[in-house]
Amino acid sequence: MAARLKKTRNTSGAGAHGPQKGDGATGDFEELLSDLSAAFVRVSIEEIDCEIEQWLERIVLAMRVDRSTVVQVVPQGGVLYVTHQWARAGVNTPQRGIPIERTPETPWLDGQIASGQVVVFSRLDDLPPEASTDREVFREAGTKSNVTIPLRVGGVVVGALLFGAVRFEKHWSEQEVQRLKLVAEIFGNAFERKRAEAEIRRLAEELRQVSQVMTMGELTASLAHELNQPLGAILNNAKAARRLLTAETPDLIEIEAALDDIIRDDARAVDIEKNVRAMFQRGEAKMTPIDVRQLVIEVARIVNSDARMKEISWSLELPDSLPRVRGDKTHLTQAILNLVVNAFDSVCEDEGPREVVLRADQEGPNRVHLSVRDSGKSIDAKVIPNLFEAFYTTKPRGMGMGLTIVRSIIENHGGRTWATRNPGRGTTLEFVLPVEPNTRPTS
Repeated sequence: MAARLKKTRNTSGAGAHGPQKGDGATGDFEELLSDLSAAFVRVSIEEIDCEIEQWLERIVLAMRVDRSTVVQVVPQGGVLYVTHQWARAGVNTPQRGIPIERTPETPWLDGQIASGQVVVFSRLDDLPPEASTDREVFREAGTKSNVTIPLRVGGVVVGALLFGAVRFEKHWSEQEVQRLKLVAEIFGNAFERKRAEAEIRRLAEELRQVSQVMTMGELTASLAHELNQPLGAILNNAKAARRLLTAETPDLIEIEAALDDIIRDDARAVDIEKNVRAMFQRGEAKMTPIDVRQLVIEVARIVNSDARMKEISWSLELPDSLPRVRGDKTHLTQAILNLVVNAFDSVCEDEGPREVVLRADQEGPNRVHLSVRDSGKSIDAKVIPNLFEAFYTTKPRGMGMGLTIVRSIIENHGGRTWATRNPGRGTTLEFVLPVEPNTRPTS
C-alpha cells in the first residue's frame, strides 16, 4: 500500500519536535471517546466526512503523534483511496482522493489489513522479517512508529485507520491500541450509516423507476388513446385540406382553419410524447414552482379514457384557485397517477359502485391538500397504517411498490401521506405539500 506524499500546511501551531502546546493528555482520552461517540450520533449524513477530519486532529494531538490517515476501498474495482487525513504542520501525508498504487511495495501490511489484523510497531526494527519491503517503504515515508487498524463496515474490512509518529519513536501501550480500536469502530459505524443511506437512496430510485414502468404499462391503452386523438385529427384535417384544394374555387379560409387545427393538434401530440418521455428519464429532481390545479387537470386528461374503458365514474373537485408548491413536475405527476391508478384498481376488484374522486384544496395558509377517494371494498382498519410500506399490498397480483413511491416522492417534497377509511365504502388516500413561499393562488 503505497501513495505519493505531500507536506501539509496546517496552522495548528505544532512544531517539529516533541509534544506541543494543545496536545491532550492521554488520561483525557476516555472523555474524548465519549464525546466522539456522541458526536456521530448527532451528526447528519452530509456532515460525517467533515466531522471525521476534525476528530482525526483531536485524536492525533491527544495521542501525541504526528498524523492520521483513513483509507477505503471503493467497491467498484477495489481501488484504495485516501479519504480522510490530518497531520501536524510540515509532516508528509498521502494525497487525498488519489488512488493508492496497488503494488508489492507493502505486501505484508496489505495482507494484514485484508485479514483484519491490527498492526503495531514502535520501531521499524519491530516489524517481522517478512515485512522487509514494507519496512523500507515506511522508512522512505519518514514513519518511525505506527498503528494500523482495519476499518469494518457490516463486518467486512473496507479500509484502514492509520496513526503514525515521524518526529520520534513512540511506544504504543495496550490501552492506547484498544482506544484506537474503539475509534476505528466508531468511524466504521459512521461509514456504515453513509453507505446504508446511499443504498436506500439507490433502492428508492430503482423502486421509483419500476413503479413508473408498472404505471405506464397499466396506462398504455389510455396513452394510446390520447395520442390517437390528435393524430386522427391531424389526418382528418389534412384530408379535408386536400379535398378543399381540389375544388374549382378553393375556400382559403376553410383551408387556413384546417391547417391551424393541424398545427394545434401536432403541438398537443408533442406535449403528450414529452410527458411520457420525462417519466422514464433518470436524473435529479428539477424543483420549480408547480401549479397544482393545472397538474391535477393534466393527470385527469391522461386517465380519462382509462376511466371510460373501465366504466368508472370519475370526477374532479377543484377550487377556482390554488397556491403553487415547489417541486418536480414529473415526480408529482407520477405520485398523483399512482394514487388514481390504485383507486381505479380498487373499484374494479369489487362488484360495488365504481366511483373515484380526485380533490385538491388549500389547507390553511401554508399547505395544499390532495386526496383520492374510491368506493371500493373497505380496507381493514388494522391494515391502513401499512398501505404506504414497501412491498405491502392488498392486491392479489400487486407488488406493493406504487404507494411506497408516492410516499417517497411526497416526503422528498417536504410533505406527508396517509390513508383513511371512508364512512361508507372504500378508502381515501391523501397527502399535503408545503406552499411555495410568496406565491399567489393560480386559477
